[in-house]
Amino acid sequence: MQKSCKSLADVWQSLEAHFRTHAAAVERFRGANANEVVRMWRTGTNEKGEPLSSFEREALIERHCELFGHWPD
Repeated sequence: MQKSCKSLADVWQSLEAHFRTHAAAVERFRGANANEVVRMWRTGTNEKGEPLSSFEREALIERHCELFGHWPD
């Protein structure tokens, strides 16, 4: 049997980083209403009209799920 290379501390550190990133994504578009979210998703732009970064895209998906209960089409 091969032992895992990751220590328990490494696993916890990875989980902490994941949850910090997720919390930041949830916060990113917290104030966006349904119409704003749909517009941003359809245009691929943020509230300033700039192209969505990969982080903003993930954050917008999170907000869409909060508002509509499913992933955007």
